[in-house]
Amino acid sequence: MRKQSLALAVLLVLTGPMAAEAGEAKASPNGPRELIGNYGDSPAQCQSYHRKSDNITSISATSYESCGGSMCGADIVSHRKMKDGYILDLKSSGNPSGWRVKVRLLDKGIEVTSLARRGPPKTETLARCTKADAIAGIGLRPNQEPDANTSLNPVFAAYYALAVPGKCAGLAANTQTADAMIARGRSAWTEWLRKGSNSQHATPELIAQDIAREKRDAQDAVRADAAEIETFCSEVLSAFGDGGRVEPNLLKDTRGKT
Repeated sequence: MRKQSLALAVLLVLTGPMAAEAGEAKASPNGPRELIGNYGDSPAQCQSYHRKSDNITSISATSYESCGGSMCGADIVSHRKMKDGYILDLKSSGNPSGWRVKVRLLDKGIEVTSLARRGPPKTETLARCTKADAIAGIGLRPNQEPDANTSLNPVFAAYYALAVPGKCAGLAANTQTADAMIARGRSAWTEWLRKGSNSQHATPELIAQDIAREKRDAQDAVRADAAEIETFCSEVLSAFGDGGRVEPNLLKDTRGKT
């Protein structure tokens, strides 16, 4: 009788809540759709997330990228659904034996815990990046260190605005204002180099290279923003149009209103 009671108890356990948990924990290929997206170390870091790699984690159906380096990526082999998130099985060329991370879903992001075999678990909280973060970065260089020199910011913004008409028919750039911004930025950058420990870089040739780099980066940023933001051609006016938050009156809408 005691054996029958014990068998019945085991059967009840296996068909109750624990059985549901066991079913949820069954491995499925690749990663879950619910996690696909980009995440920043902080909400501020999410600005222009689509054109930066440092401090940005990108999750697709098959990959988990934690930075832009070749050793920062992993393949998502499978996942298991848990009560408040998922466990991901990862593998990479640097770690072919694989490892696991637990990803707990939060209201505005995720909590990632590394389940490495060696050492204590490491947990970090990441903010989910949104289209609003992409829009907030229009016309701006990616986030810099707090003590970084900002002399080249207007150079980037000016070249950004000059590149916009190539993506948005009907928008025209104020070239006179843009040229003045570039000249002002070049002068401020030159002065900063000459006064600091980088004075050896304050040659006309090297400064010209710095300005050319800002131009290339700004043009790349316009292409990336236009691809990521469906309403780019209207949103860019909020940054550079009448009362623009980055530089007012640098872009003008020449399309006739009906």
